[in-house]
Amino acid sequence: MQVGTNTSFILEGKRNNPVLVLANSLAASPSMWDTQVKSWVKNYQVLRFSYPGHGDTVANDKVTTIDLLAAELMALLDQLNIKKFSLVGLSLGAMLGLYVAAKNPGRLQALVAANFRPFQNETTKEQWHQRITAVKEKGIEAIVDGTAERWLSASFRSANMGIDKKIRKMIRETSAEGFMACAQAVKDFDARPFLAEIKCPVLLISGSEDLAAPVAEFVAVKTAIQNSSYLMLEAAHISNIEREKYFTSAVSNFLKLNLST
Repeated sequence: MQVGTNTSFILEGKRNNPVLVLANSLAASPSMWDTQVKSWVKNYQVLRFSYPGHGDTVANDKVTTIDLLAAELMALLDQLNIKKFSLVGLSLGAMLGLYVAAKNPGRLQALVAANFRPFQNETTKEQWHQRITAVKEKGIEAIVDGTAERWLSASFRSANMGIDKKIRKMIRETSAEGFMACAQAVKDFDARPFLAEIKCPVLLISGSEDLAAPVAEFVAVKTAIQNSSYLMLEAAHISNIEREKYFTSAVSNFLKLNLST
């Protein structure tokens, strides 16, 4: 569905319940949250949306930034007349959530930020440059295997071949334009200037096997955000899928503690 903005979305749950926004990883669609939604829709209005060139949102052929993605999300929320909300974001979605929390303190009530880097160093910037170049020259297929292998641990993929297949399909269905635009936002992201501005309760989640968002980087983030807690799951990058029950339970408990439902 779309409203006045160009952002496609799915809104589920009882109208008067608190709103919970789910923000996807780069190269993902709202389907990455399918299992969680079954649980959370019982107590929340759950809003899922897609970045440009992802899911059903049309690519706009432009390089994007976190502040532009945040503006698009806030425009969608305004169109839907949603004033206050909580947000669960993973990877790019967590980066977006941190920025929204810092810049919209009166609206974001609680944040879960999972499996993200607070900033890119020179090595990881070059890696993102190489991925963007590969997609520009060869299309989205050029990054499907490498991305899927980073997203889920080898042992999980081996034991859950059906899930691995769905993950690869989701990545493959992302438009090249959408990937390149949002990958640039990831490459340029740096949360250090605004982390201390975040005042709402924050749950930080990392994965013990997440090479894309190393556990060691979460120490400084937790220190910078005064009202934060931290959980490490035995997972690679897409921890909400690899440790589905633990992730869902931890987030549910965090939201219950920090919101009146």
